[in-house]
Amino acid sequence: MTTAATRLVGLLGHPVGHSASPAIHTAAFAAAGLDAAYLAFDVAPDRLPAALEGLAALGALGANATVPHKRAVWEAAARRSPEAELVGAANTLWWSDGELAVDNTDASGLERVLLDDVGLPRGAPVVLFGAGGAARAAAVALGRLGAEVEVTARRAGPAAEVADLLSRAGGRPAERLAAPTLVVNATPLGLAGEALPDRFMDLAPGQTALDLVYGPADTPFLAAARTAGAAAHDGLGMLVEQAALAFERWTGLDAPREAMAAAAAEALRR
Repeated sequence: MTTAATRLVGLLGHPVGHSASPAIHTAAFAAAGLDAAYLAFDVAPDRLPAALEGLAALGALGANATVPHKRAVWEAAARRSPEAELVGAANTLWWSDGELAVDNTDASGLERVLLDDVGLPRGAPVVLFGAGGAARAAAVALGRLGAEVEVTARRAGPAAEVADLLSRAGGRPAERLAAPTLVVNATPLGLAGEALPDRFMDLAPGQTALDLVYGPADTPFLAAARTAGAAAHDGLGMLVEQAALAFERWTGLDAPREAMAAAAAEALRR
């Protein structure tokens, strides 16, 4: 039940209709006994400045940013955490002394998934597909694990920037890898049932597909990997972990991760 004291937290993205974040954070606030409400807002890129001003005017506790706003929110911020400064994109925001402050919890969230769920060995060969905010976070996470990474994207310039970020985080850029241990899709492709380029749709046993997209069913990329006998993971684990870190940033409390994971799974079942 909302009250006159309920604090607003929002998700800014375009689109956001598929997002499990409202269910995850609603469960977290309930488990922690906090009077806060989390709502998803579909905000077109040209309306993002107005949305940020509106949340500030409403006294929002904070917000998340997702595709396609992570870079734009980073650029709009007056204060950036060291992690956000490194990644060059932001997914978590709040207001401090009237100024927009941002953090990035994606990289740390993905690093935990790579270690705990994927079991990625240190220094493993990896192909990273994408060059946006999610790819930048992935480059930092993979770099911290010393991975050898081929960064590939439709545009050479942004791909080179991601490869440079990987190096600064401790990774080793690579040319075309014939048999990577892991292939990471850090693009939105798959949300509407699109296949990835052919080379990513032909994995084999012993390889792993990690799609940062998530949904109630496998994307074509993950479905093809499972059919071929490769391991497959969607982006739900990363979503929950980055949400937990964002919750801790906003509230100063330990995140109720079990409640958040259960809510995420139930949201997808629905």
